[in-house]
Amino acid sequence: MLISCASLAQNTFTVSGSFPTVFMKEVVLKSFTTTENQVLCKTTTNSKGDFSMSYSSKYIGAALLEIKDSKSVIVILNQENFSMQWNNLSDLGTLIFNNSPENDAFTKGLLLYQTTEQKRAGLYYLLPYYKNEPDKLSFLQKELAEQNAVLQRYFDSLPLNSYSKYYLNLRRLIADMPLSASRYSERIEAHEQEINTMDFSNEKLIHSGLIQELLENYIVLLESYGNQSSVHYNKSIKAILKNLENQSAFKQDVAEFLFKTFEKRSLFEAAEQVALTMLDDNTCQIDDKRKALFEQYRKMAKGNTAPNIVFSNSKSKAKSLTEINTATKLIVFGASWCHKCAEDIPKLYSFYNKWKKHFSIEVVFVSLDTEKLKFDDFSKDFTWISTCDFNSWEGKAARDYYVFGTPSLFLLDQNNKILLKPISPEQIEAWMQLYGKQL
Repeated sequence: MLISCASLAQNTFTVSGSFPTVFMKEVVLKSFTTTENQVLCKTTTNSKGDFSMSYSSKYIGAALLEIKDSKSVIVILNQENFSMQWNNLSDLGTLIFNNSPENDAFTKGLLLYQTTEQKRAGLYYLLPYYKNEPDKLSFLQKELAEQNAVLQRYFDSLPLNSYSKYYLNLRRLIADMPLSASRYSERIEAHEQEINTMDFSNEKLIHSGLIQELLENYIVLLESYGNQSSVHYNKSIKAILKNLENQSAFKQDVAEFLFKTFEKRSLFEAAEQVALTMLDDNTCQIDDKRKALFEQYRKMAKGNTAPNIVFSNSKSKAKSLTEINTATKLIVFGASWCHKCAEDIPKLYSFYNKWKKHFSIEVVFVSLDTEKLKFDDFSKDFTWISTCDFNSWEGKAARDYYVFGTPSLFLLDQNNKILLKPISPEQIEAWMQLYGKQL
């Protein structure tokens, strides 16, 4: 049996096991870090499916155990020598841990949460039906309070140094936030306070592998504030990033994830807040790639004048963006290899003729292709202006507009002032119906 570890510290602990249906397969144990998973150690099962490998005592947290070309499972590492028995990989219920209070606590806690949440959901559903029956309503409320306390009593029973206790609390918070947003609004403020005071530099959190899921669900929670969401976003962005002021690299990772998640959910004010907070932060030396990503919100903000684009390999009579005299100009950055462009371009076609008829508009497609044949084939049926300098992301237009993804769209007025940074043809259509005839 071959064993190789990323680093064998002086003190190590052993994970062994038996997977009777897995023969001569690689088993890898990966740690969670601030950026990507790292291999703690790996081995190969023998002809009976048995394996053994060692991990450093310095790593305490959740880890991902992967069976090559098969299954993976989360395990808790906290200075334990333990074994695993997994007779049927398609049934997680057959996974048994031996000599591991941490993993037993984790398994029991997950099951307890699922059970109590089902009961809580049922009780919340019934409460409105008994508002005029005091005795029954009182009974339901007491039962709800009991179910709310069950999980906390279980957590309190675990040792103070139990990583499972921390991890399960984190998993509960992550699972609770979307439910609070949709069902239990009375819990929203407490969740917000918990996130805003959380230590994001804590090794326990970093080694959970749950930071991205935590932030995603938190954003969903804050969306439930509706028109007041921006106030809460701004407060949380400042709290989270300030909390990481002594960890520059990790801070940039978190900021980039928040930025892209806000953009994906069309929360552009929040994305701008992340960008400007990072650009104005004197405690963090931002790397060039992320600085340019954030600069888009300062240099290409609504109301600013967009840079001119000189057309290359174009059949247009106009030689540059400034020579186009329509009331509005839609700039579309895309490429033949962009799958989303292939979805959006037919939608643009469906609106384009109507826009040309009812509004004064021109579309300029700026391709990030590097090969002329591919660009020509992709753009041959375009009825709008298309241009390509074959320099891809390093092309002048792409750099001037701080383009980092495709498709990227910019709606400009006659003088190239930025009116909108749309995320879809449908959003442009809605904007044109509201404001198109006023230009």
